[in-house]
Amino acid sequence: MSVIGESRLTMEVKVNIMSSINKRFSIFGFLLIFSISTVFAGTFDNNLLKVTAYNNSAQASLTTSKSGYVQGETVVIYGEGFGSFEDVSLAVETYNDGLKESIALMRWNVFTDKAGVFTASVPFDSLSSDSGRYTIKAVGSETNAYGETTISNVIAAAGNLDQCANGGTGDPVEPCSGASWVNGNVNNSKAHWVEGQSVAYRQILSGFTVGSTGNTVTIGYDTTKGGKHALDYLTSFDRTETLAMGNNPCSGVAGCSLGTFTTFPIPVDPRVTAGFDQIPANGDDITQIPGNFTLFGGTITGVSSYTVSGSYAGDSHTSITITFTADSTNMVLSWGGHIGTRADWGALNSAVFISGSPYHMSQDGCSFGCGAQDRALSASAVNLNSRIIIIKQATPETAQAFNFSTTGTGLSPFFLTDDGVDNDATPNNITFNNLLPGPGSAAFSVTESSTIGFYSLTGISCVVSAGGTSTTNTAPLSNRTASITLQYGDTVTCTFTNGVTTAANVSVAGKTTDAFGQPIARTRVTIQNATNGETQTAYTNTFGNYRFDNLPSGDFYIVTVWNKRYVFEQDTQSFTLNDAVENLDFVAASQ
Repeated sequence: MSVIGESRLTMEVKVNIMSSINKRFSIFGFLLIFSISTVFAGTFDNNLLKVTAYNNSAQASLTTSKSGYVQGETVVIYGEGFGSFEDVSLAVETYNDGLKESIALMRWNVFTDKAGVFTASVPFDSLSSDSGRYTIKAVGSETNAYGETTISNVIAAAGNLDQCANGGTGDPVEPCSGASWVNGNVNNSKAHWVEGQSVAYRQILSGFTVGSTGNTVTIGYDTTKGGKHALDYLTSFDRTETLAMGNNPCSGVAGCSLGTFTTFPIPVDPRVTAGFDQIPANGDDITQIPGNFTLFGGTITGVSSYTVSGSYAGDSHTSITITFTADSTNMVLSWGGHIGTRADWGALNSAVFISGSPYHMSQDGCSFGCGAQDRALSASAVNLNSRIIIIKQATPETAQAFNFSTTGTGLSPFFLTDDGVDNDATPNNITFNNLLPGPGSAAFSVTESSTIGFYSLTGISCVVSAGGTSTTNTAPLSNRTASITLQYGDTVTCTFTNGVTTAANVSVAGKTTDAFGQPIARTRVTIQNATNGETQTAYTNTFGNYRFDNLPSGDFYIVTVWNKRYVFEQDTQSFTLNDAVENLDFVAASQ
């Protein structure tokens, strides 16, 4: 134990007083005598500062510079209300749960100035207590003035960066919870991510004073390596590994709850949206996926703009600062890091073409003194995305749904609607991602079901991404199927085109005759389109013939005949008109 001006003395826990050392110091021109007694744990009678004898003592004031201290800090004690130049006894005590009594950790004397005021200090490292709470007492030797105050041990605010290890390559996906939050680097034995996905990160913020404002933390990420894009921008923590999958940033953090959080939008990075050539609106612009920073147990009050060191043409590092208020002692800040894709940056410029461990997320600094930390993800833990995209193109656009069936692991039945509205509840396209876990190939098929209504399938075309070796087969069209052999890392896009069937030159014709095959002239023939309600009437000619032209195909029709001199065996016929009908005849019954 030590106080200012004295060398550190070592204490053992026993009932004894080993030494009493009196030294003299000159402060403010007065001679102050510090009587320092090294005190060991003992009984209240032997070791505690005697205050019971001063029932009639004056009330003095005793305060400290702070109510809580951390290792390395100095406790500064202020006393007033004592006598001029009075000798004041000071003691630091704590309550011992094992002994069920208070014990003295340190005792010494100071002299006040003419106004009865003193200042004393002691290194906080000198004090040790299981309870973490201490009582400081002071008694004047002449006036019996008495004062006391308490201080406590607080945990220093700290930040600790974790990344999610979602299971090794070929293993089932593990949720970002428990041991899957890794405080270190990760390779393919612990994680398997795919280009375009977002790696989940969290920063555990601990030891904060509730209500403290203006706290800041700066996070950074390696944006490019040798001109190839690694973690190109930030997203929400649950974009890929969702809460429904078990993603839990609060896992293992005392007092953290998924139900108590604030969010703040992640700014759009103009360097990302400018695309590979870094020229806005030049044909290769990128749409940054929107996302949020989420702080569990605290309030995010601001987010800075981005700071970039280096160049996108070589190696670059991007950083951003988050400002927050501590609503609880322990908090968790979470976000995601987007893995750059070939579709965004070009065939050979994405993250998977960087060797080593290019995916670095870092804790660059904090206002509360946290140290720099870095978490690396190995390139072996990131796979190429093998995917199939199906697009529906209808002319003209329609609200009609087109149904599809599929074969192959990872595909499922679906429907598409080309109604001219993008990104709504009835999309005109669908993407099946991550169909192959690693190098190799697999067979898939997509079939459009028979169309009901005016639309018919007019074409199927498939395109393999540049450099890909996947194969497709769409013939014959009557099979309505695209057969695909997908190779690892390829993207196959198939477009199914539909058009409206024309009604031109579709006709219905026939003849009316008697029981002996002789034509019946002047027979009235009526045709009704049951689909739209339209009705047309014609009369047979001298040869008993009739004809209706330019009828819409695909509709349901009812044809009825009548003649005042004849009764027909079947005077009504109904059918769906798909092609021209030339022999819709009616025969009269014998008289």
